[in-house]
Amino acid sequence: MDPLLAAIRHGIVPQSREDGLMLLYGHPSVLALGLYAAADRALAGEPVVYLDGANAFDPFVVSRVARANGVRPQKLLTTIHVARAFTCHQMERLVSDCLASALDRYQARVVILSGPLDSFYDEAVPAEEAARLLRRMIPALHKLAARGTRVLCLCPSAPHHQGRYGLLMQLQAAATRRIRVEEIDGMVRLDEETAGSSNEWQIPRAVLEPV
Repeated sequence: MDPLLAAIRHGIVPQSREDGLMLLYGHPSVLALGLYAAADRALAGEPVVYLDGANAFDPFVVSRVARANGVRPQKLLTTIHVARAFTCHQMERLVSDCLASALDRYQARVVILSGPLDSFYDEAVPAEEAARLLRRMIPALHKLAARGTRVLCLCPSAPHHQGRYGLLMQLQAAATRRIRVEEIDGMVRLDEETAGSSNEWQIPRAVLEPV
């Protein structure tokens, strides 16, 4: 197996329903890590629903993973079902009203939310409205996890000047597993913060870059 995928599978791919709602947050590389996690599940033959709120889905990365593992890129790409949300209202509606039926339609039990809070940081949206939408979205994610769906949320840290770090804190509090991601000396370090766990992994930053 590709060493990168082996590290990702060991560290961040939700493997069972006990993983529940899993959160990767911090360094922007969380988005790349989630994309590789989607490719890993597709390689394993699992359909994936990928809800993109960060405009992060890159088919070239998926194709790279496919070729490195002797698989036709189209086979992986047709296993990952992508929907995009451009506003916080769209994100909340897709999660609360559409995601469960999409999972059933594609017979998927893995959902990856890439940048689910990105549009919530839009200063054109009142802070109270963003908080209200998130309060609606979190129970929907819990409901999906309770029925056995493995949910992986990828949240780069909020810009400090936005003053909305509390949104991420709400998602942290709701998560079953929390993994903080940071970059130190060219290494992407993942530290699990879940109660009772002290796992740590490191991945060279360079291997996450498209070639």
